[in-house]
Amino acid sequence: MWTIAARAAPPGDPETYTLDQNVEDLEALRQHLGLGPVVSIGTSYGGMVSMAHAARYPESVSHLVLIVTAAHSGFVRRAQEIVAERGTPEQQDMCQRLWDGTLNTEDDLKQYYAVMGPLYSRSHDEKAAAAGRGRTRHEPLALNRAFRPGGFLREGYDLRPELSRVTAKTLILAGRHDWICPPEFSEEIHRLIPGSDLRIFERSSHSIRADEPQALLDAIKGFIVY
Repeated sequence: MWTIAARAAPPGDPETYTLDQNVEDLEALRQHLGLGPVVSIGTSYGGMVSMAHAARYPESVSHLVLIVTAAHSGFVRRAQEIVAERGTPEQQDMCQRLWDGTLNTEDDLKQYYAVMGPLYSRSHDEKAAAAGRGRTRHEPLALNRAFRPGGFLREGYDLRPELSRVTAKTLILAGRHDWICPPEFSEEIHRLIPGSDLRIFERSSHSIRADEPQALLDAIKGFIVY
């Protein structure tokens, strides 16, 4: 019997924790694997990376699925407004830590998601969510570099001028009750990507996969297969 010891990869250089670097990493991985045009599916920040990759390397992507995402930093200001309207005092305080860039430990992030869970999913189940968090690698430094004052998602993030370059067949999925990437941002992406399709899930918040999982799978499958 063989025993294989696994360990987490060492952290990278924090200066490389940027959207631009993530896009280049994605393209490098595609090339390394020897793949032709890929089906790219990105959720939330992953959608931002997939969207930028499809715009900058249009020949590399055949199908693009963008789930609960946004094309520019205006989503942060809108999320702040929504939390002020809908959030509990505890959620408002926790979000302020996100905007301040002071979620500094893994335990901080676990507490953030525990408090914010009911905003991320309308069918939030804390017991199931906690089990999922236990299987997830949490990296507070990467999150803070994105959302802190001056972070790369707070200042200078704007893919709108690039979206006309996307040639992939594109499906955009949004949650009607999403607090952090509300549907108006998906509607904007739909207007800017030629020939794209848009679907809004009426019973979902940011986590469509938790709120309407089968409908999400059906939408993606139908888009890719047919």
